[in-house]
Amino acid sequence: MDKMLFIDTETGGIDPNIHSILSIGLVSWTDGLIDDETEILINEDQIIATKEALSINNIDIESHKKIAINCLDAVKQIENFCIKNFSNEDKITLAGHNICFDVGFLKRLYQKANTEILATFSHRYIDTASILKYLYVSKILPEDLSASDTAFEYFNIKISKRHSALEDAKATALLFNELIKLLKAPL
Repeated sequence: MDKMLFIDTETGGIDPNIHSILSIGLVSWTDGLIDDETEILINEDQIIATKEALSINNIDIESHKKIAINCLDAVKQIENFCIKNFSNEDKITLAGHNICFDVGFLKRLYQKANTEILATFSHRYIDTASILKYLYVSKILPEDLSASDTAFEYFNIKISKRHSALEDAKATALLFNELIKLLKAPL
């Protein structure tokens, strides 16, 4: 059985060494099916965010602070989600679109919660952006679809709330399914 955890984050900027993580979407994926999902809103002690980032993810910081949880509780929720959906025999493979960006912010979250991230997650990742770039360079795809908006449009993946961590994580899992179908089709 192939099982992965698709993640997406909404953040206060592009640098996990500076900017805050505001939310994380978690999607448990097993053999092409989404079998569980959750979104966790995060309130760092001091939220550092740029106007540009907040205009993209449409997060109002004051409203966000009222419903978001602290870093330690967020990590506990992530760990509980993982316990519920994954066997504790293997470390969990993380997947996403431009996954290294999200992993950087996930590491920030775990560091702020004084928790070891490698205890739960594998050091190996699945990145749909890299897969799309490879398929383009290999001439399997007619154009470079490595930008998520372009890929979602090309594969007709509908997103109810773009730049929501959960909706983007679900869309990426569906994109991964389309890439699997593409490679199963006769060339």
